[in-house]
Amino acid sequence: MLFMTSRLVLALGAASVLAADCPSPLSFPITTKQIDPKVPDSFMRGIAVTIGTPEQTILVNAWPDLNNTYIYDQQMLCDPSIIWNDEICFVRRGGIYHEEDSTSFTKYNDFASAGGATNEITTTGTELGVKKLLTSSLAGVEKLSVGGSDSSSVTMPIGIPRLRWDGGYTILHALGLGANSTYLNALSQSNKIPSRVWSYFWGRQWGNGAPLDGSIVFGGYDEEKIIGRNYTQSLDYSESTGCWTGMKVTISDLVLNYRNGDDESIMPRNSAIPVCIVPQRQLLLEAPGFVVDNFEKATGMVKNGESFGLYWGSQVYNNTANPSYYDGDLTIALSNGLSIRIPNSQLLVPSEEIARNGSFVTTPDRMELPINRLGTQPATLGRFFFTSAYLMVDHEADTFTLWQANPASKSNLVTINHAKDSCASEPISTDGGASNSTSGSADNAGAGSGSGRDGSGDNGAPVNLNIAAIAGGVAGGVAALALIGAVAFFLVRRRRRASNAQPDKSPGDMTDGPAFYADGHRLAVGELETQYQPSVGELPAPPNYKYPTVGVQQYNPNTTQTQQPHYYGEYYNKPAEVEAGWAYEMDGSNRPGPPAELSGGTPRLS
Repeated sequence: MLFMTSRLVLALGAASVLAADCPSPLSFPITTKQIDPKVPDSFMRGIAVTIGTPEQTILVNAWPDLNNTYIYDQQMLCDPSIIWNDEICFVRRGGIYHEEDSTSFTKYNDFASAGGATNEITTTGTELGVKKLLTSSLAGVEKLSVGGSDSSSVTMPIGIPRLRWDGGYTILHALGLGANSTYLNALSQSNKIPSRVWSYFWGRQWGNGAPLDGSIVFGGYDEEKIIGRNYTQSLDYSESTGCWTGMKVTISDLVLNYRNGDDESIMPRNSAIPVCIVPQRQLLLEAPGFVVDNFEKATGMVKNGESFGLYWGSQVYNNTANPSYYDGDLTIALSNGLSIRIPNSQLLVPSEEIARNGSFVTTPDRMELPINRLGTQPATLGRFFFTSAYLMVDHEADTFTLWQANPASKSNLVTINHAKDSCASEPISTDGGASNSTSGSADNAGAGSGSGRDGSGDNGAPVNLNIAAIAGGVAGGVAALALIGAVAFFLVRRRRRASNAQPDKSPGDMTDGPAFYADGHRLAVGELETQYQPSVGELPAPPNYKYPTVGVQQYNPNTTQTQQPHYYGEYYNKPAEVEAGWAYEMDGSNRPGPPAELSGGTPRLS
């Protein structure tokens, strides 16, 4: 009897240890934060990160093409043709990092010595400065945590740029989430996430009521934020694709969805636009000029120029020339079968910028269409695509997956784990349910085939391991051990029946607890100019520095075409439409230059 009891105790202890050793996904909000504690309305939207000892808080955005993470210090390196002064630069960067004040920062001679990635993707379309980032940046090792959580805290290599490498419009610090991401590697090697997988939803910034926070998930995805079938393709970073993030798709149609129920395509017949998915880009779409032209012809909108604000290159429309704005939606139909409908509130957006004093300002008589005209660069789908689409990148399966997004505040995290052991999750299958295989999440999904599951959680959903569930399992295991020990002692003394020693519940029967999701403060657009967002964990500004630390705060596509589509963009060596007078300083592609009224330093606040 003692032998049987001991075996049961050991089995339950092993189950508890096993549950504790299987990490869960981590989720953190993408939200609006106050950047400068001295300027109450100095707001930017991004992912809060704490760095250094003592902790300093900055905002980052996901860069799927970078392997290393790059953090700006006092040398903020903003593009002066876009960013008019240092205070604007400080706010738009999402604050800056003071490595001199961190006791946990260690300087190294180069990335290799620091343990960082020794290569970055330099495919056509990347920021041209990436080619020199590795050799010119200050390399070091530092403590970094997304969301300021211990669960995401790692000591890892970072780069501090020493040249102006980005286009100026992407702005926030760069959290590298590429194929050899040092941050994902550090989390995985520390057993803090189940896999080198990340998922992304930008959230909703505008509309009736408070904006909706987005989220970034490491090690899985959020089942509450997806709708319908998934569409999975292989990551391909090769030069031949023309897509530096590895995520190339093709737009087969762009359809205006009018309020009366009518739909109207603004794409030429038998045409297509190959695009690269670039979540860090500031717009919805960078596309050939006919997209904007046809939008204006269909809607009767009259453009007043291009934006020089937060959504650089957007088309600007004022209410003088446009007494009534287009009030319908836009559906982006992809050739893989997925259609994403962008609601009007995320399609025609307020004209917003950071003023010279660091304040977030909105121009009430202007709206912007976040679509830019292509220069010579490839077409892109940017961050506003992810107001209505949900992305998962799986570096262990070399795939990316898209869903239609469900803009929900609730969260239900799903683990993706490719381990060949009891921690492995069930794969996303091709028939709308979870497979019986244990090989991983998307291994069986056809590339661009429209394969996937319905996201309902029924019909064998992937294993949902979350923090509360695991914590409950460990606590339950400990309680079970104590109970069994007491019963065993009682049995030895009283020789009662062995059945009395059986536990009521095995840890293997544990139920899911609440998902781990940090909710952030939400502000309506109209409040941003006047409402103060309280700082959380705000640190005093280091002496002798000008800039303080951050206060934390269906439309279906056309039927199969019989003619060869006409492709736009340099993926197919077709000349893109270029407007005179546009020229990028760094990459030779098109964007507007600074307005004449700003050349003398006069603030343009409207």
